Amino acid sequence: MYTVQKLLWDIRRNPMLAQRFHDDPDAVVDDYGITGDERDAMRTLDLGRLYEAGVNPYLLYFCALQLGVPRQEYYERIRGER
Repeated sequence: MYTVQKLLWDIRRNPMLAQRFHDDPDAVVDDYGITGDERDAMRTLDLGRLYEAGVNPYLLYFCALQLGVPRQEYYERIRGER
């Protein structure tokens, strides 16, 4: 879980990484060595699944905003409405 949260933090703080993730999430997730269910949830930006897995909601929220997910959509994804 630490590595997923590190990636979220880095995306939030680094617009170039955010763009790279947007363009090729598989490469970025691979660079961070994220595997298994966390890899799939991160690469598809399954916010609800990441939240349920215990990802820090603060990191998840601000990463989603950095990646262009509108606030309302973020909450819908967290609640499993999307």
